[in-house]
Amino acid sequence: MDAYELSNDDYVRVQRATMRVLHDCMENFGLDFRGPEVYASKYPKNATMLGWLGANDVDRYGYRGPVGFTEDMAAAARRESRPIVIPESQLPVFEGSVTTYNGKVVPKGGCDEETRRKLNGGEISMQVEMTDPAVSPERGIQALRQQEGDRARSDPRFLSAVRSWSACMRKRGFQYRNPDESMSDPRWTPEEQTAGSPPSQREIATAAADRDCRDEVNFSGLLRLLVAHYEDEVIHTQSRRIHEIAELLKTRARNASKILRARRRQ
Repeated sequence: MDAYELSNDDYVRVQRATMRVLHDCMENFGLDFRGPEVYASKYPKNATMLGWLGANDVDRYGYRGPVGFTEDMAAAARRESRPIVIPESQLPVFEGSVTTYNGKVVPKGGCDEETRRKLNGGEISMQVEMTDPAVSPERGIQALRQQEGDRARSDPRFLSAVRSWSACMRKRGFQYRNPDESMSDPRWTPEEQTAGSPPSQREIATAAADRDCRDEVNFSGLLRLLVAHYEDEVIHTQSRRIHEIAELLKTRARNASKILRARRRQ
C-alpha cells in the first residue's frame, strides 16, 4: 500500500503543522501547550512490521539500539507521529469536555478535533471497514496495513519460517519459540534497561544469532511477500475507500504546507 501513502517528508510536514495548529488553538485559551519536536526518523517505516533487525546494530547495541532508537522506530512506524503529553489541567480544552474556557467558546471536540478539521479541510465522516470503528480516516491505511500484517503473521508459510528460525537458534544454543520471545527476554527488556545503555554480552550474542537466523530463513523477505499478498486482497475489496483515504492524505499534506507557509510569513 506504499503507493497510497504520503512521502516521509509530507508526513513530517503534516505533523509539524498539527503541532502548530494545536499550539495556536490551546494558546487562544491562555494555555501553554508544548508538543514534541517533530523531525524525520532515519529508520524505514516498515521495519517494525517486517521484523527487520538491520537498523538495531545488534553487534554493538543488542536489541535496544542506540540512544533514541526505540522512539525513532516507533515514530517511523506511526508515520512520524510522536506522542504528546497533555497536562490534566489542559485536557478539557484539548478534548472538548467543556463548552467554554476563560470566557471563550471551545470548538466541538476541543482543540484536538479542531486541528484535525483544519488539516482535513473540514469534517470527515468516512468509515474504514475494519474491526476497530474508532480508527480515524487519516489513519485508515496504516490500520489496514497493520491488520493485513497480523494476517500475514498467522499464515502457515510464515509460521513454518518461525519454526525454522527456532531450530536455527537451537543450533546456536538459544531456546526460543519465536523472535518475539528472544526480543522480550526479561533480562534485557526496556523496563529493565533503557535503550542506549550498555547491553550485556549475552544480549548481544542472542541478538546477533537472532539476526543471522532471520536472514537464514528469509524472515523479513517472506513476511514482506505475505503482507503484499494480503494487502492486494484488501485493495481489491476496499479499492474505493482506500483511494478516498489516499486523497484525504494528499489534502492534509497540502493544507499542512499552507499552514506552515502562513506561519513563516508572520
